[in-house]
Amino acid sequence: MASLNGMVKGKVTYREGDGVMLEIPQGPCKIEVEDLDITLSWADGDVQGSAAMPKSDFEQYVADGDLVLE
Repeated sequence: MASLNGMVKGKVTYREGDGVMLEIPQGPCKIEVEDLDITLSWADGDVQGSAAMPKSDFEQYVADGDLVLE
């Protein structure tokens, strides 16, 4: 597992369970890289959030410039 720092600069979304797509707020995030999934963690004021997403979605967000690795 690798840990990276990143910056959400565009529209990066995730789904909680079978619910609607939610947007990760722009700003700094921590990224945990697993074999199949990526987990992003962030703070939005006093609220801490985290979301897992498929590696292919993560790679697309990076390619589009919506998520920048630091």
